[in-house]
Amino acid sequence: MEPITSSSLTSLPTELIAHIASFLRPKCCTHNRPGCHYWSRGQTPLSRLSRTCKRLASILQPSLFLCFPDHHSDQVRRLVHLARTLMARPDLAQRVRFLMMGQLDHDSLPTADATFVQSTVTELQPGNPVPSWWDTDGDPQYRLLALELVLAHTPSLEYLRIPLDYDWRLEFLHGLGSEFSLPALRSLEVSHYFIAGDRFDISLDAVETIAAAAPNLEFLSIPSPNAYNADGPFGNLRALDLQSNNAVCSEVLSDFASKAPKLERFALQWDGFSYEDDAEDRRAVDAWNALEKRRDTLREVDVNALSPLRAAWRRNNRHAKEDSFLSGMLPESIREVTLWNLDVHEYTEAVRRLAKVVGFGRYPALKSVVVAKAERSDRDGFYNQWNGPGAWWAMREELKQEFAKGGVAFEVKLESDYWRGLLKA
Repeated sequence: MEPITSSSLTSLPTELIAHIASFLRPKCCTHNRPGCHYWSRGQTPLSRLSRTCKRLASILQPSLFLCFPDHHSDQVRRLVHLARTLMARPDLAQRVRFLMMGQLDHDSLPTADATFVQSTVTELQPGNPVPSWWDTDGDPQYRLLALELVLAHTPSLEYLRIPLDYDWRLEFLHGLGSEFSLPALRSLEVSHYFIAGDRFDISLDAVETIAAAAPNLEFLSIPSPNAYNADGPFGNLRALDLQSNNAVCSEVLSDFASKAPKLERFALQWDGFSYEDDAEDRRAVDAWNALEKRRDTLREVDVNALSPLRAAWRRNNRHAKEDSFLSGMLPESIREVTLWNLDVHEYTEAVRRLAKVVGFGRYPALKSVVVAKAERSDRDGFYNQWNGPGAWWAMREELKQEFAKGGVAFEVKLESDYWRGLLKA
């Protein structure tokens, strides 16, 4: 009889150890769904295990760097510590896939961290001044520099979420030129950093700096860009989500359409309280005209403010029936239609009319029509106030039958996270 030999975790095959360790991580990060609030619960025991069992460190440590979430308040300092580690361990830098930043704090860095930031930037860009953010007391704030140092050392990054303000620039990364590269980045999601008064836009310069380093960027979600043109390379961009916009000029929309030859999905979510006079009508027409440049590739257009489009259509079709708005506006080549927060009192007959003409075969390429709750809110939560979801739900069977006559699926969604899921696909 063979003697029974004792075994330990370290004696197991590397692949099996890595598989066992994966159960300590939240699935949201391991299944390409960043932003998980429970990441730290899995990260802590994994980190403790890698420190306790030194022989497992080489296997477990890379798992700790897969995802960097924004659940801590001292984010800038944590970013500096992350930058230190990534610069010292390029092998770990290759493992970072997801980086999510929330409201970057205002706290000044400790002297040692500030010195590290200054010396590192000076070393990487000799002769250039160190860009910084200054508060009212004159203390240097390295809010963006710490983030830039991390981005400069995460070549395998696939998903990035960062806050931006209207005048923020990524000067350090821009100065690196071709040395700054994010070849694996597919999704970039930008949020507002701080809202003061009516200012609700972000710097497009920072977005363009990242886009220039990310030739394979496919999904972009940004608020109103503070710009009059879009110069970034967007050659592989497939989906563009413009959130809660109140100042999207036609030139920017036109540039995006011109410089994104593979654009398939476009979402424009207007801020409900941003309009002055007939500006909403002009913006609707501008958006529609800009998208004409991409009729060869666009297969999905999502617009959450139908009233300006309806007003623009009525001016050009004064003798048409009111309920012909939807059925007369959509291009015949359209494949998917999503209508967010559709008011049941205003648009019931228009949707019924659309279903009827679909049944007659007017839209042969159309595959689906969806009425859904808006995925985002404007500054006052306006888009979460959907008038009539219950009524749409009650009509869904009737409309399903009408749309089905034309081979089109109809659906009412009381909750939807389609676009956010798309960004993290």
